[in-house]
Amino acid sequence: MKTLPLTDVTEHVSCVRLVPLFGGLSAADQDAVGALARPTTLERGEAFGPATGRLAVVHRGQVKVSRLSASGHERVLRLAGPGDFVGEGSFLTGEAPSYLIEAAAPTRMCVFSRADLAPLIASHPSVAMAMLRSLTQRLDDAEHRLSLASTSRPARIAGYLLDQPGSAEESGYRVRLPMAKKDTASLLGMTPESFSRGLDALRSKGLIATSGAEITLRDVDALEELAAG
Repeated sequence: MKTLPLTDVTEHVSCVRLVPLFGGLSAADQDAVGALARPTTLERGEAFGPATGRLAVVHRGQVKVSRLSASGHERVLRLAGPGDFVGEGSFLTGEAPSYLIEAAAPTRMCVFSRADLAPLIASHPSVAMAMLRSLTQRLDDAEHRLSLASTSRPARIAGYLLDQPGSAEESGYRVRLPMAKKDTASLLGMTPESFSRGLDALRSKGLIATSGAEITLRDVDALEELAAG
């Protein structure tokens, strides 16, 4: 992890204006927030830490947030891309985080300390409300994933693939897995072997075609029906 010097003000401000968290602030207040940012870069696979009391806004790249079980197995909780923020739990409480943050791709973030940013949040309710909305959405997403735990592996995978951005082509709708298959499997609450078997089941039915991390959805209607249960 590399923390960069506070020299590029434009970089800081563009990072602040990218994230919805600060969207309700005036341009002057956004500039003030940008002055508090500590630009930080991570290489793929590099951990962000120590993260205690720090809020990180992803400017470019992608990070995964995960937790280790008592047996040492990693469970991926979510993936955060440009405009998302991570570390809010420790930032709000000042306690050591119970999760891990790791770059899933070369990543650049703007990092804020609790001591610097907390006074601004206290004086600008719009920031606190934006943070609350984001946390509520994450809770909804987590509850949705829990509700899918009893569905079949192919159904869970179908729903996940349908949620991914992609492009329409003659052969179907092409998407790309945003992280390694083992991490995708963990996010969906299954083992890598189960994830592979689920993909095989969809492929054998002619619903998808795979080429490495790229997956072509050949029958979107059938996948939607499968995902709906």
